[in-house]
Parts: sequence; C-alpha cells; structure tokens
Amino acid sequence: MPSSDSSSARSSDNASADPSARGGRGSPKHPGSARKARHNEWTRAKMVAFLRELAACQSVKEAARSVGMSRQSAYKLRNRLEGTPFALGWEVALEAGLQQLAHAVLDRAVNGVEVPDYYHGEQVGSHRHYDERLATWILDNPARIGRHPIAREYSGEALDRLLERIEFASLDWEDGEPLPGRVVDLGADGSEAERGERRFLTETSWYAAAMREQAAGGSRSGRR
Repeated sequence: MPSSDSSSARSSDNASADPSARGGRGSPKHPGSARKARHNEWTRAKMVAFLRELAACQSVKEAARSVGMSRQSAYKLRNRLEGTPFALGWEVALEAGLQQLAHAVLDRAVNGVEVPDYYHGEQVGSHRHYDERLATWILDNPARIGRHPIAREYSGEALDRLLERIEFASLDWEDGEPLPGRVVDLGADGSEAERGERRFLTETSWYAAAMREQAAGGSRSGRR
C-alpha cells in the first residue's frame, strides 16, 4: 500500500509541477490567484501527456519533446517524485513497452527479418534472419526491467484512472490509498483494497509467480 511518509518534501517542491499540483494559493481552491505556468515547467497536464506518449513510443526523449520538455528534466522529475503516482505511471508506461516488445518478437520469430544479400557491392537478393537473443532475454527476465514490475502489472489495466489521479489529486499517495488496478477501484476502502492486492499477489500476478519460482529454485540449489 502506498505511504505518504515523504509527502511534505515532494509536495512543496515548486520545480516538480505547477501550483495546482499542491494545495494553498495558486491551487483550484484559489482560482483568482492562479499564475500562468512557465514554458519550462512540468505541469500536471504535461505529466499526463508525457506518460501517454511514453507508453506509446517508449522513448523518454520523444515523449518529453512532445510536451516541450527535455529528456534530462523528465528523469529529474521522476527521481524527485520517486514513490509517487507519477513514478508508478512511468512504470506502467514501461509495461506497455514490454507488451509491444512481446508482440514484435512474436512477429519476428514467426516471420523473421528480411536481410539483403550483396555480391560485389550490388544487392542480388535477400534472406530471412531469425535471431532475437536480446529480446528473448528481456522477455525471460521482465522482473529485472524497471523498478516496480508487480505494481506496474497491477495498475497496467487502470492507466486512464492512474493518469486522472496524477492530474487532479495530490502528487503523493494518501495514507492507506490503494493502487489503481483491475481488482480494486480508487474509491475502495482500505480493507477491500488490501484483500484485492493480496489476491493479486497470490493468485494473479505473473511477475510475483515468476519471482516465487526463481526464489524456490535458488533455495533448492543452495541446499544441494
């Protein structure tokens, strides 16, 4: 369950988002005092648009450029907001990329990649090449990609709700707030959320099952 232990430090960082990302003056509670965001400032709308583009293109540079920001500023923002809904949104975008990779690898595994054949500098034909070692490794080790694979898997089917959460609610998780996911809605009470997350971890999560299998294999080899 998310915790808000470090919420005061992040929520007060005026470089992480526009004033509406925090309470106080300049927020929707004080519309008369709202100021116009600077062109190089990460607003809530920019965060959401960036995450949508990141899920689609899997390029931090291109996603940042699409909202008028730099790649460096995007990584700085993620590091500053580690452990927040925005950081989880980044992970969910990464999960979308892994799904795209799986589909692309399947296509190439079945159909191969056309490679031109040359003779004396002229193309004389082509052949199909089948070699996906790097992609296969990534698909065999998805838990090593990113920081929170189980959380991004859990929230992967709730991207729209997560992005809405990032744009309109607190930058930090509320105390006891459930993760948005396919099992538990944002409005669920704490006990229902905990039961849903527990069911996901023990019955549904592919990453959790893979980690348990790896741990069991390691313990068996250690006893030999």
